Amino acid sequence: MALTKCKECKAEISTRADVCPHCGAKVKRNSMGCGSLIALGIFVIVLIAVLGKPTSNHRVSTPGTSSTSTPSYASSTNPPPNPILKEPGDQWLYSHPIDSMTDKEVHRASVLSTNTVNFDFPYSGAQHATLSLRTHPRYGKDLIFQIQKGQILCSSYDGCLVQVRFDDGKIQKFRASEPADHSSDTLFIRNYHGFVGKMLKSKLVRITVDVYQEGNRVFEFDVSDFSVPKYLPDK
Repeated sequence: MALTKCKECKAEISTRADVCPHCGAKVKRNSMGCGSLIALGIFVIVLIAVLGKPTSNHRVSTPGTSSTSTPSYASSTNPPPNPILKEPGDQWLYSHPIDSMTDKEVHRASVLSTNTVNFDFPYSGAQHATLSLRTHPRYGKDLIFQIQKGQILCSSYDGCLVQVRFDDGKIQKFRASEPADHSSDTLFIRNYHGFVGKMLKSKLVRITVDVYQEGNRVFEFDVSDFSVPKYLPDK
């Protein structure tokens, strides 16, 4: 039993007593019990710890402001958005790596589709297609169509047909074949010179390919302002 002192006679009495048994004075007890005092003490300690914690340097973006963080696309299946084009023809990407077998340049020009498509599982997620022109010192001239994921249906023996439309012209059919490594996401479109000749006179090219479990899908390419000197600088 806990004891305390009477404020009148200073004698020790029980903390539960309402009247001092020695002098008869009324005992004024604290309405807050021991448990409440302990809880209050814990609360004060936690509050001090929270208020004393240094603030984070992280900035949260609000409309009209910019954040210090840079968005990352590494964890996303979707491709980064197309960059804002500053000049006509900026949608084309030109590269000239060196072929290790001949020490000669491989000339390549590539453009992303302006539209995206969504496939079902397991290839779900928005994706672009890529159309590339390639002049290789060993393999010659190639026209390459590629999707990011999925299975393009094209026979490894007879090849396949793809439908192509230049601007608002009639649909034309071009034969195509899969690559030597049998990659299902890539096609080599034949008749390079016939295709490129029409492309140079066009601004928009639509290519339709047959995709496994997805049917025919159309990809559109902005082929305007193609630069032959940037593609083949030695010509």
